[in-house]
Amino acid sequence: MERDQDSRSSIVIIEAGAGWPAWITEYQQRAPNAAVIAQTASEEPETFRTRVLSRLHESARGPSVLSVGIVLCVETASPEQKAAREQICREIVNLLSKSGDLVLAANEGAESFKHELFALAGELCEGEAVPRVNVRVRFAVSESGTMPSVLPGAMSARTNKAIGSV
Repeated sequence: MERDQDSRSSIVIIEAGAGWPAWITEYQQRAPNAAVIAQTASEEPETFRTRVLSRLHESARGPSVLSVGIVLCVETASPEQKAAREQICREIVNLLSKSGDLVLAANEGAESFKHELFALAGELCEGEAVPRVNVRVRFAVSESGTMPSVLPGAMSARTNKAIGSV
Protein backbone atom coordinates (compact mmCIF):
# COMPACT_ATOMS: atom_id res chain seq x y z
CA MET A 1 0.00 0.00 0.00
CA GLU A 2 1.37 3.39 -1.00
CA ARG A 3 1.70 5.92 1.84
CA ASP A 4 -0.18 9.18 1.51
CA GLN A 5 1.48 12.34 0.26
CA ASP A 6 1.99 13.74 3.78
CA SER A 7 4.45 10.95 4.57
CA ARG A 8 6.58 11.50 1.46
CA SER A 9 9.90 13.26 1.82
CA SER A 10 12.45 14.84 -0.45
CA ILE A 11 16.11 15.58 0.04
CA VAL A 12 18.20 18.12 -1.82
CA ILE A 13 21.97 17.70 -1.72
CA ILE A 14 23.95 20.78 -2.78
CA GLU A 15 27.60 20.56 -3.66
CA ALA A 16 29.56 23.72 -2.80
CA GLY A 17 29.20 26.15 -5.71
CA ALA A 18 26.17 24.47 -7.33
CA GLY A 19 23.19 26.49 -8.53
CA TRP A 20 19.63 26.35 -7.19
CA PRO A 21 17.20 25.87 -10.09
CA ALA A 22 13.62 27.15 -9.83
CA TRP A 23 12.12 23.79 -10.85
CA ILE A 24 13.06 22.15 -7.54
CA THR A 25 9.71 23.26 -6.11
CA GLU A 26 7.94 20.94 -8.60
CA TYR A 27 9.55 17.96 -6.90
CA GLN A 28 9.21 19.29 -3.38
CA GLN A 29 5.46 19.74 -3.84
CA ARG A 30 5.17 16.02 -4.55
CA ALA A 31 7.14 15.23 -1.39
CA PRO A 32 6.51 18.06 1.08
CA ASN A 33 8.71 16.88 3.95
CA ALA A 34 11.93 18.41 2.65
CA ALA A 35 15.49 18.39 3.87
CA VAL A 36 18.37 20.35 2.35
CA ILE A 37 22.01 19.48 2.96
CA ALA A 38 24.57 21.93 1.62
CA GLN A 39 28.30 21.43 1.45
CA THR A 40 30.19 24.30 3.02
CA ALA A 41 32.99 25.97 1.08
CA SER A 42 35.64 24.53 3.39
CA GLU A 43 34.11 21.07 3.86
CA GLU A 44 36.15 18.16 2.54
CA PRO A 45 34.31 15.80 0.16
CA GLU A 46 34.70 12.83 2.52
CA THR A 47 33.26 14.82 5.45
CA PHE A 48 30.34 15.97 3.30
CA ARG A 49 29.71 12.42 2.06
CA THR A 50 29.70 11.07 5.60
CA ARG A 51 27.32 13.81 6.77
CA VAL A 52 24.91 13.21 3.88
CA LEU A 53 24.93 9.41 4.28
CA SER A 54 24.33 9.79 8.01
CA ARG A 55 21.35 12.05 7.35
CA LEU A 56 19.96 9.65 4.73
CA HIS A 57 20.13 6.71 7.13
CA GLU A 58 18.60 8.80 9.92
CA SER A 59 15.71 9.75 7.62
CA ALA A 60 15.22 6.13 6.55
CA ARG A 61 14.44 5.19 10.16
CA GLY A 62 11.75 7.87 10.42
CA PRO A 63 8.06 7.80 9.46
CA SER A 64 8.58 9.48 6.08
CA VAL A 65 9.19 7.69 2.79
CA LEU A 66 11.94 9.13 0.59
CA SER A 67 10.25 9.89 -2.74
CA VAL A 68 12.58 12.45 -4.28
CA GLY A 69 16.33 12.93 -4.13
CA ILE A 70 17.97 15.84 -5.93
CA VAL A 71 21.72 16.24 -6.17
CA LEU A 72 22.83 19.67 -7.36
CA CYS A 73 26.21 19.10 -8.95
CA VAL A 74 29.09 21.44 -9.65
CA GLU A 75 31.08 21.15 -12.85
CA THR A 76 34.45 21.86 -11.23
CA ALA A 77 34.31 18.89 -8.85
CA SER A 78 37.56 17.24 -7.84
CA PRO A 79 37.99 13.46 -8.23
CA GLU A 80 37.23 13.12 -4.50
CA GLN A 81 34.02 15.16 -4.90
CA LYS A 82 32.98 13.01 -7.86
CA ALA A 83 33.53 9.83 -5.83
CA ALA A 84 31.48 11.27 -2.96
CA ARG A 85 28.72 12.28 -5.41
CA GLU A 86 28.57 8.74 -6.80
CA GLN A 87 28.32 7.16 -3.33
CA ILE A 88 25.63 9.63 -2.27
CA CYS A 89 23.61 8.95 -5.43
CA ARG A 90 23.89 5.18 -5.00
CA GLU A 91 22.59 5.42 -1.44
CA ILE A 92 19.71 7.67 -2.46
CA VAL A 93 18.71 5.15 -5.16
CA ASN A 94 18.80 2.36 -2.56
CA LEU A 95 16.55 4.31 -0.18
CA LEU A 96 14.02 5.72 -2.66
CA SER A 97 10.47 4.45 -2.53
CA LYS A 98 8.74 2.72 -5.43
CA SER A 99 8.47 5.16 -8.35
CA GLY A 100 10.86 7.52 -6.56
CA ASP A 101 12.95 10.06 -8.46
CA LEU A 102 16.66 10.80 -8.30
CA VAL A 103 17.53 13.95 -10.21
CA LEU A 104 21.13 14.87 -11.02
CA ALA A 105 21.05 18.57 -11.73
CA ALA A 106 23.52 21.23 -12.78
CA ASN A 107 23.82 24.53 -14.53
CA GLU A 108 24.61 24.39 -18.22
CA GLY A 109 28.21 23.32 -18.55
CA ALA A 110 30.78 21.88 -20.88
CA GLU A 111 29.84 18.87 -22.98
CA SER A 112 32.29 16.68 -21.04
CA PHE A 113 30.50 17.55 -17.78
CA LYS A 114 27.11 16.73 -19.30
CA HIS A 115 28.45 13.38 -20.50
CA GLU A 116 29.86 12.72 -17.04
CA LEU A 117 26.45 13.20 -15.39
CA PHE A 118 24.67 11.12 -18.03
CA ALA A 119 27.26 8.36 -17.52
CA LEU A 120 26.60 8.42 -13.76
CA ALA A 121 22.85 8.26 -14.38
CA GLY A 122 23.41 5.28 -16.67
CA GLU A 123 25.48 3.48 -14.03
CA LEU A 124 22.81 4.11 -11.42
CA CYS A 125 20.20 2.59 -13.74
CA GLU A 126 22.11 -0.68 -14.00
CA GLY A 127 21.40 -1.81 -10.43
CA GLU A 128 18.51 -3.66 -8.82
CA ALA A 129 16.51 -0.43 -8.43
CA VAL A 130 16.01 -0.01 -12.20
CA PRO A 131 12.36 -1.13 -12.34
CA ARG A 132 11.28 0.98 -9.38
CA VAL A 133 13.33 4.21 -9.46
CA ASN A 134 13.53 6.99 -12.05
CA VAL A 135 16.96 8.55 -12.58
CA ARG A 136 16.93 11.89 -14.41
CA VAL A 137 19.49 14.49 -15.45
CA ARG A 138 18.48 18.15 -15.73
CA PHE A 139 20.47 21.17 -16.82
CA ALA A 140 19.42 24.76 -16.39
CA VAL A 141 20.71 28.22 -17.00
CA SER A 142 21.31 29.69 -13.57
CA GLU A 143 18.54 32.28 -13.45
CA SER A 144 17.31 31.65 -9.95
CA GLY A 145 20.58 32.44 -8.25
CA THR A 146 23.53 30.38 -7.16
CA MET A 147 24.96 29.39 -3.87
CA PRO A 148 28.70 29.79 -4.46
CA SER A 149 29.51 28.67 -0.95
CA VAL A 150 27.96 28.07 2.43
CA LEU A 151 30.04 29.19 5.33
CA PRO A 152 29.69 27.43 8.69
CA GLY A 153 27.65 29.53 11.08
CA ALA A 154 26.57 31.93 8.35
CA MET A 155 22.94 30.86 8.41
CA SER A 156 20.56 32.54 10.81
CA ALA A 157 18.55 30.61 13.39
CA ARG A 158 15.44 31.24 11.28
CA THR A 159 17.07 29.66 8.21
CA ASN A 160 18.23 26.67 10.26
CA LYS A 161 14.64 26.04 11.32
CA ALA A 162 13.43 26.31 7.73
CA ILE A 163 15.80 23.62 6.49
CA GLY A 164 15.96 21.56 9.66
CA SER A 165 15.06 17.96 10.24
CA VAL A 166 12.32 16.15 8.42
